[in-house]
Amino acid sequence: MAARRQGNRVTRQPVQLLVAIEGFDLWSSPWTFLDTVRAAPPLDADDRRLLDALWAVACHAEHWTTTCTLQTGTAAAETALAQRYAWLSPLACRQLARAASYQWR
Repeated sequence: MAARRQGNRVTRQPVQLLVAIEGFDLWSSPWTFLDTVRAAPPLDADDRRLLDALWAVACHAEHWTTTCTLQTGTAAAETALAQRYAWLSPLACRQLARAASYQWR
C-alpha cells in the first residue's frame, strides 16, 4: 500500500479512490460523476471525505468565474488539484476538473 505524507504523519494513499475517479466513463451523464464515484463499493468513509475535499477544490468558484472559457477554467481546476494534492494522477485531476466544468456550464 502506497503512503503519502500529511503534515508530520504518513497516511495510506487512497488507491481505491483514485481507481474510482479514473474509472468514471459515463460522460454522456456527467452530472452523475460525484454520486457514481462516491458509491464505488471499495471506498470507505475517509475516501468519501477526501472525495468531498477534492470536489470542493475542483468546483472552487475562482477557477470558473475569473476565466473566459470552460477550457481555461478546467485548466485552472486541474492545476489547483495537482498543486494541492501532488499524489493525484494527471488523469484523476482531468476527470475531476472535467466533471466540475459541467457544474459551471
